[in-house]
Amino acid sequence: MEKLLASVGSMLYGMRIMMLLFYMGLVGIIVGILGKFLFETYKLMNTLLFGNLEKIGLIIKVLELVDMTMVAQLVWVVALAGVSLFVTTGHFDNTDMKKPDWLDHVNTYNLKLKLAFAIISISGVHALKTYLSSDLSLENIQMVTLIAVIHFLFVLSAIGISFAERLTHDKT
Repeated sequence: MEKLLASVGSMLYGMRIMMLLFYMGLVGIIVGILGKFLFETYKLMNTLLFGNLEKIGLIIKVLELVDMTMVAQLVWVVALAGVSLFVTTGHFDNTDMKKPDWLDHVNTYNLKLKLAFAIISISGVHALKTYLSSDLSLENIQMVTLIAVIHFLFVLSAIGISFAERLTHDKT
């Protein structure tokens, strides 16, 4: 029985390499976001130089670019931390590559907290963009209110994760 458990454990540990496929998929998503970001930046610059854009339109377009940047950063943090936590850290042993300082302090709880705060930031940008682009019709006011409530729920979730982590660390 001990030998069977050891072989199952070895097989499960070896399967961590399969997680690389997920992280490579995330890299592909980052590349796709980069392409969309560059295309939207080109369109915005073209409009700024040769077209006419109202101030509120400019703010909304810039917020969309910020939103894409924050989503790409979120995906990057998940991919890098995931590989470091669950697959390997040997790729940072090379002297040419410096490991980011924050990666030394990342565990699953910290990663969840970073993700929660990134989602709050993205949600906040989206809420601001929706607010700025809406008129004062009842339907739009209801939509902005719903987005604000969802954003508030994200904030409460992050506070809950932080509180749960603090409780866990206080007991150890």
